Amino acid sequence: RLTCPMGNDENIPLLPGYSLTLPGTQARKLPQTLNYAGGGIFVTGLPDQSHPARPITARMAGDEKLATQGRPLTDKKTTLADHVKGSVAVDPQNGPAPPPGAPAVAALGDMKLGEGSATPAWVAYDGQSLSYGAYFVDKALDGRDRPRKCVIRFHLEDGTVDVHEHKADNSGIVQGRILKRHAAVGASGEPLAIADFQIGSTVAIYGREYNVVCCDAYTREFLRKEGITIAADVPFPDTLVDEGPGVLGTIGMGVRGVGGKRVFETDPVEVVIGSSSASSTPAEPAVDPFTKDVLSFKCSWNDSVQGIVHYTLNYFLADGTVEVLEEEAPGRDPFPKMLARSKLPAGGAFDVGPPGEKTRTFLKPADIVMGQPVGVYSRNLTVHDCDDFTRAYYVKTLGRTILEMAPEPLDDGSVKHQHVDPPHNGFGSETDSLRNCHSLVPKRAPPNLRHFEKNFGKELRFNAAFAGPGLVPPNDERRFIVTFYLVDGTISVYEPPVSNSGIIGGKFLERTLEPVKKPGARAPYVARDFYVGATVTLNSHRFELLNTDESTESIIRSL
Repeated sequence: RLTCPMGNDENIPLLPGYSLTLPGTQARKLPQTLNYAGGGIFVTGLPDQSHPARPITARMAGDEKLATQGRPLTDKKTTLADHVKGSVAVDPQNGPAPPPGAPAVAALGDMKLGEGSATPAWVAYDGQSLSYGAYFVDKALDGRDRPRKCVIRFHLEDGTVDVHEHKADNSGIVQGRILKRHAAVGASGEPLAIADFQIGSTVAIYGREYNVVCCDAYTREFLRKEGITIAADVPFPDTLVDEGPGVLGTIGMGVRGVGGKRVFETDPVEVVIGSSSASSTPAEPAVDPFTKDVLSFKCSWNDSVQGIVHYTLNYFLADGTVEVLEEEAPGRDPFPKMLARSKLPAGGAFDVGPPGEKTRTFLKPADIVMGQPVGVYSRNLTVHDCDDFTRAYYVKTLGRTILEMAPEPLDDGSVKHQHVDPPHNGFGSETDSLRNCHSLVPKRAPPNLRHFEKNFGKELRFNAAFAGPGLVPPNDERRFIVTFYLVDGTISVYEPPVSNSGIIGGKFLERTLEPVKKPGARAPYVARDFYVGATVTLNSHRFELLNTDESTESIIRSL
């Protein structure tokens, strides 16, 4: 309840719409200076005018919780009482406007918000960070230290730091985030600043020394504009070269073995993989390391206990690794993976010797021959077939013939019965009936998506008439439109209505459900069977194609 001070002592309810504007009362609204426009953040009054003064409220002047106020990116701490002077607002943005042409924010560590700067750091540097490439050495008990790469990011908006290490396969160590983003403290006990990160020097963060060797292009350009000199990038040490998924990586020892050292004197990827003896086969071309092409072979092994065991050998062209998968067989426990993806030594022998004794040789595509065994750690797998891509790769790239890549029959001693598909009985489509013969629970035939995309909406239309001798009126004068659909090979026949002809026009043959077969043959009609002057037989009716339109002619020329 409000009491009006005008002298009439009216009781006014404290409800919406009953508020009073008392004379002589000063507005206490704080001006809004941070605005959003054009997809960006800006502060009003920048750069040629200062901000309006904000009045000091009793809460701002008397609140003990605001006794001190910190500045981001600086160690400057001032008391609130130092800024309370008459009508000057406590807001640090109420300083004088910067001179024309001056940057909105002072440079890096020399930033003094509220003393010549009109934009706070968390606005000017929102989402911006300086990235440095570095490495540190992980000490080992046996004296073989492991150098590890990492990325150090210094966030400009609040002066926080985080450290991340790239994850490597089969490294044997926990990688990823090393230091969570926060205001990290250096060796001196003070928060880290931009000046602490210099290329070619070390920076200590919580007792761990990071060797800074490089930075990205944005960091170098940012520091150049701020007048800070930065040294050229320094290459990483040679011991940091990644050997890739080596042999020891598949058994949990990491890509560099114990202690981060190289497993072999030479990089296994650079070794001439395959047989060390001279061969007349052509040299293999360089393979794109980012390719996903895989050579797949069907192999078998004669087990004296279980009989013939079938495998699938996959050779990955990207890095020369091999995996062997066991195919499921009735009556056997499933053991899907015989060999995990790894480098397979030539001959498949267990000869993983100590580092530096000899040059390692590994299996290469030229060593795999159809009908010949491939050694997989003392188990010889006989190659007897491959997929279409693998066969094309050997013919086009390695120069083998089609006969050399032909499937080799597998003689397992069992009597094989040749399956003969029964003829179509006329019920339903032939494709659906054939799938009923191959499976007890048939599934729909997979569509040819490339053929569908290429021929969708394409039709061959012809004007046609009955063909053959002995035509009697009015059949000799009847005209039809024969349409062949390229997307699925179906055919439809339409007869245009003719007035006073005595024949009801319309659909003479509705679009068939499947391609129409030629008389006396199992092959259906295809697009090349339709041209002007050709004769086609549909449901015992012979049609002669008389003429066509320009659209059909262009489609025929493109076939």
